[in-house]
Amino acid sequence: MKNSKREITLNEKDSIQDLLTAEKALLNDYVSALFKIERKETRRFLCDCIAKVAEDVFFLRDVLSASQGN
Repeated sequence: MKNSKREITLNEKDSIQDLLTAEKALLNDYVSALFKIERKETRRFLCDCIAKVAEDVFFLRDVLSASQGN
């Protein structure tokens, strides 16, 4: 059998969708952690992290919309 390389290309839409999927998984993990955290400092830090993920999601969705011409 002959070994051949397949050309794999990612377009912008696929890359952004992958990032959104990763952000969704991260957000789910943060939300799960909400029920386990007891220290106030950690709670504050987790809230900041959730806010940053939300900002990233909004940014990525805006980029995705702009790239699709919407």
